[in-house]
Amino acid sequence: MSKPSIPILSAIALGASAAGLAQSAMDRAFTATGTRCEDVTWSRETLAQYPRIADACQSVTQQNGKYYVKFSGEVRKVGDRGRTLTIDFKEGDQITLTPPENLSVYFDGKATPVRDLRRGDVLNFYVPQDQLAAQFPEGEAFAVAVPVPFARSAPERVALVPGATMSATPSELPKTASMLPALGLSGLLLAALGAAMTTLRRLHHVR
Repeated sequence: MSKPSIPILSAIALGASAAGLAQSAMDRAFTATGTRCEDVTWSRETLAQYPRIADACQSVTQQNGKYYVKFSGEVRKVGDRGRTLTIDFKEGDQITLTPPENLSVYFDGKATPVRDLRRGDVLNFYVPQDQLAAQFPEGEAFAVAVPVPFARSAPERVALVPGATMSATPSELPKTASMLPALGLSGLLLAALGAAMTTLRRLHHVR
């Protein structure tokens, strides 16, 4: 490998590493320093989508070195034969989950297909620290519980009183803000590549 190619490869590796770390940070739902709700710090991405999620925290547990926040929510709607599940957080926001087909959750002590849930059913579930998803474990079996991703937006966060008009909420406005970290990383990578190309041209001139 020729020496002039080393700065280019280093710049690419640096940019890719920075992009990977930032993506990991954006995917993380929260960080925690203990097993109290007060010990949980939710990510900016999560708070942009669900600004009252911290108020809905019921408790925090730790399993195999990973933190989980417990929530309780009331089923608002089951759609598309169980492929969407809308839940009202207790003391928090409304969320929409996108379960895989034929998923069962533990409700009233037994496995129940999502499609069989009814409006008003109360579910307990957990959100792991490394992704914005809900898990419905049987007892303490967190490791085998299927993560059910949160929808990227909360389209049903509207007034549910009959006859009420739908209106946009402030939490729907900053969705484009999540693109800023990615744009910043792209700029960093381009700057690094530009510097590498400049170095390469100077080395050719020296020859």
